[in-house]
Amino acid sequence: MRWAMCVALAVLVGVGAARVDAQKTLKPPPVSNIRAIATVGEVMQTMTIPFSNAVFEAGGEAPKDDKAWEAVRGQAVALAEAGNLLMLGARAKDPAAWMKFSQAQVDAAEAVAKAAATKNADQLSTAADALYETCEACHKVYLPK
Repeated sequence: MRWAMCVALAVLVGVGAARVDAQKTLKPPPVSNIRAIATVGEVMQTMTIPFSNAVFEAGGEAPKDDKAWEAVRGQAVALAEAGNLLMLGARAKDPAAWMKFSQAQVDAAEAVAKAAATKNADQLSTAADALYETCEACHKVYLPK
């Protein structure tokens, strides 16, 4: 009986250790080598402005074919990632409003990407309008006059 309990305990310990090892391998490694290369202005000029302008244009006049829908979806995805870049390192102006506005850009651009993926012109227009409002709200606080 003791022998069976020892075997059962050893199996449980082994399974637990294997689970811990599996959990360790599933977790991404800490990111410590990320360096912000572009300034906020450069992210805005090279990514955010061109991608958002394309989205705003598509929100006003829906894409005509599959290739154009896919282009808008790609621009929206890139715009969402630009929002993520605005939250990295020294680009993050403050831990409250800046992060909220940047996350709002990510969320609004993701909604545009989803609308483009389903080729829904009404949803695209609504999502593009919401993105515009997100941009304007941030610019009221952070864009120098």
